[in-house]
Amino acid sequence: MKLSARFLKNVADVNCFQYVDEWDISEGSAQTLYFQVVDKLKDDIRYLSQATTLSVSVTFLSIDTDEEIEKTATQPFSDDKSIWCVSLDADEVPNSGAVVFTLTEDSVDKKFKVEQAIVVDLLANGSC
Repeated sequence: MKLSARFLKNVADVNCFQYVDEWDISEGSAQTLYFQVVDKLKDDIRYLSQATTLSVSVTFLSIDTDEEIEKTATQPFSDDKSIWCVSLDADEVPNSGAVVFTLTEDSVDKKFKVEQAIVVDLLANGSC
C-alpha cells in the first residue's frame, strides 16, 4: 500500500465532485479544501480504512517551521471514509507547494507527502 491524496473541487456529495491536480486558493478567503485518500499501488483507488478509530491531519509546509499550518481533517460524508476536508480561515495563508498528510488508524500513524499540492494566489506578491 502506498497512500496519497487526490484533490477535489465542486464537491456536493460522495458521487458528485471533480478531481483536480492541486488545490488552487486565494489569499484572504476562507476555504474548505477537499481530498480523497487513495492507494497509489492500486491505480489510485480510494482507500477505505477498516480501523476502529480513524483521523487525518494535514500540514501545510513552510521553510520556517513556525509558519507551518496544521489542520485536523473531518469527514463530510459518513457514506465514504475516503473523502476528507480541512477548513482554512481567511487569515490562514499557507505557502504554495507540498502538503503532508498523517492518517492515524487505531493509534498507528501513516504519513505521506504530496508535492505541488497547493497553489496560493497572493494579493501582494512583492512586485511594483
